[in-house]
Amino acid sequence: MSQFSNENLLLELEIFFSTLSDKTRLEIILYLLEKEKATVQEISTDLNKSQSLISHHLAYLRNCGIVRVERNGKYSVYSVSDKDVKEILQIAIKHTRNYSESILSCDVMKEEKKSS
Repeated sequence: MSQFSNENLLLELEIFFSTLSDKTRLEIILYLLEKEKATVQEISTDLNKSQSLISHHLAYLRNCGIVRVERNGKYSVYSVSDKDVKEILQIAIKHTRNYSESILSCDVMKEEKKSS
């Protein structure tokens, strides 16, 4: 398959990585990687953010297949969706730690932030 022959794949990858590009969603994901499972209440308390904000971002992450939700009585318990997503995130964390200086000095990001 040519890298440019599958528009659906390109769109899906763009959406997947765009979902991960939000700071609050990344905070939630890192939190869930550490805690494994948590309720909206636990996440909002520990991240010091409103429950409505956390719920909004969790819905976004759930719809994109990055987190899953299980009912536990009256509570919804969230976790990272599966081992593939965990592996992608762990590889990304390792990469950013290895290349932190380069990433932080990335001219592309500086230019995008200026134009925002």
